[in-house]
Amino acid sequence: MDKWLSHPTSLKIISVIVGLLLWAVVHIDPDTSPQTATSNIDTKTIEASVITADGLDTDKYVLTAMEPTVVRLDVQGRLTVLFNASSKDDYVVQVDLKGVKPGIQELPLTVKLPKGITLVEMSPRTVTVQIEEIITKPFEPQVIIEGKPAEGYIVGASTIVAPTTGVQVTLPKDDMSRIGAVTTEINVEGADKTVVNKKAKVIVYDVDGIEMTNAIVSPETLNVEVKVTPPLKMLPLQVRYTGTLPEGLSLLSVKPAIDKVTVYGEQKVLDGLQVYDGAVLDLSKVKQTGTIRVKTELIDGIKAIDPAEVELDVVVAPVKTRTLTGLDVSIEGVASGLSAAIRTPANGKFDLTVSGAEPVLSSLKATDISIIANVEGLGPGMHVITLQVDVPAYVQTVLADGQTLTVTIEITDNSIPGSGGDNSEEVGGTPTEEPPTPTTTPPPDTSEETGNGDGNAAGGSTTNP
Repeated sequence: MDKWLSHPTSLKIISVIVGLLLWAVVHIDPDTSPQTATSNIDTKTIEASVITADGLDTDKYVLTAMEPTVVRLDVQGRLTVLFNASSKDDYVVQVDLKGVKPGIQELPLTVKLPKGITLVEMSPRTVTVQIEEIITKPFEPQVIIEGKPAEGYIVGASTIVAPTTGVQVTLPKDDMSRIGAVTTEINVEGADKTVVNKKAKVIVYDVDGIEMTNAIVSPETLNVEVKVTPPLKMLPLQVRYTGTLPEGLSLLSVKPAIDKVTVYGEQKVLDGLQVYDGAVLDLSKVKQTGTIRVKTELIDGIKAIDPAEVELDVVVAPVKTRTLTGLDVSIEGVASGLSAAIRTPANGKFDLTVSGAEPVLSSLKATDISIIANVEGLGPGMHVITLQVDVPAYVQTVLADGQTLTVTIEITDNSIPGSGGDNSEEVGGTPTEEPPTPTTTPPPDTSEETGNGDGNAAGGSTTNP
């Protein structure tokens, strides 16, 4: 053996074998080894990869249902690649809805995988979708008031300040018919003044009162104003007058632009009011026909008035006079057992001169004027009674300076024989004997403020002094 190993040829052969082994150790790639390659490849299962919809024309359609919504993925790749792609978001499963029409249909799924990973299996490979057409309609939202204002205050009208053009609601066509109300809610709890420009969310409810969360609303919020005021009441507007018209003019008409005003105050004060007469027209400022603005003054415990001013359409015309003759005089207040008769004027009739605009006077009738002699509380005898004259609006009695409108009335006791009680109702006649000196007795004060008191009032009841 030693002899063989020492032989030169054997040494050469051994050297070649050792060199080949060394070369193999240096140049062979361990990755090419079948055993090593198999150990670096693995599989992975993604149990619930979410399906996403792509390509839908959202201006026209909406995806209302999809079944299933997730899929199972079996993928394969190198361990390092699988490890780096550990999130479900790295695996994108899509259904292409481009060009899809409304209805229920089954469509194939596609998957996008990270680089270096391949799909082994996807389950399921299709998905069922329901597509519906969407429409947009305008709605006028209702303002819903929540909460209670401060004590002694009430909630008044609510107004949408901005935008004032309503809201646009977008829903699937089938859902649109189920809309019950489009509302915006505002809370006034504890408020003691008007709530102004408060932002309120717009909410869409179905016919069962359930919020439709899938509704798209534009705009999503509105600016709302809610009036919080003391108690209020609507009252008819009655214009009062002060001052005197310029000489030669008479009122033909006064027409307010509105016939009612809203007054605010304590409820017990409002309950006692039947008319509002706090709008006063100063006749001395009326120079010609036209429109005059007057303030609405606070009266009778009223805290506020709406509106604060009113417009009056005032028409004036040259003043004219007219005398109405033979007017009846009514006697009122005769006590039981007594009778009364007019002695002066002798015929029991009365002549009255009035003034006003020509169109008013031309239509004036005798029955439009009431002349009353009130003898309430007077006993038998001759009495000079100051007359109460009621004329229509925009008509005035014409009196000379210091003049009074009076009649002489004889009151007799019907129980005294020969007192003339049977003829006490006669109008006119001549007493059989010289009557006693008459006493002037003013009637009870039944006058009302109707004008300026000097013949230029706007009309109404007038008690002649």
